Amino acid sequence: MEQREFRIGDRQVNRGELFERGALAILSMCSFALPILDISTSGATDDVFLYDFQLIGGAAYLLSLAYAAGLFGMFAHAMRHHMRFIDLAGVVVTIVAISRAIYLIVQNAIPSDEQLSDATVAVAGINLSYGSLPLLLLLAGGLWQLNKSWRH
Repeated sequence: MEQREFRIGDRQVNRGELFERGALAILSMCSFALPILDISTSGATDDVFLYDFQLIGGAAYLLSLAYAAGLFGMFAHAMRHHMRFIDLAGVVVTIVAISRAIYLIVQNAIPSDEQLSDATVAVAGINLSYGSLPLLLLLAGGLWQLNKSWRH
C-alpha cells in the first residue's frame, strides 16, 4: 500500500495536498512577477503587471499571501478548519484580477469619443503576455482546491 502521508515533526502531511498547494503558491508568485498584458501604441510597448495601478495595484499582493497562507496552513492544525476560507479568498482575488484584466482589454479595444475625433491618435493594441498563463492556471487550480476543501 502506498503511503500518501509523511511526518514533519509531530504533524502528518499529505504529499498530494503539499504538491497541489505548493504548485498554487508558485503559480501565484509567477503570475505576480510576470507581465500579464502587453500594451502597444505607435512604436512603443509597455508591459502591465498585476501590481500596476491599471490592474489591481497593491491588492495583487493578496494573491501571493492567500496561497502562501494555504501552503503554510497545512502545517498548523488549528488552521485546518479555516482552509476553505483561505482557498475562497485566493479564488476571489484571482477572479478579480482576471476580470480587471478583461475590463482593461475591453476598455482599450473600444475607442472613446476623443480618439474618434482625433485621427492622429493611434489606438492602443493589447495582447495577453506570458504571465497570463500562470494566472489562468491559478484560477483552475484554485477552483479545484476550493472544491476539494469544501467537500471535506
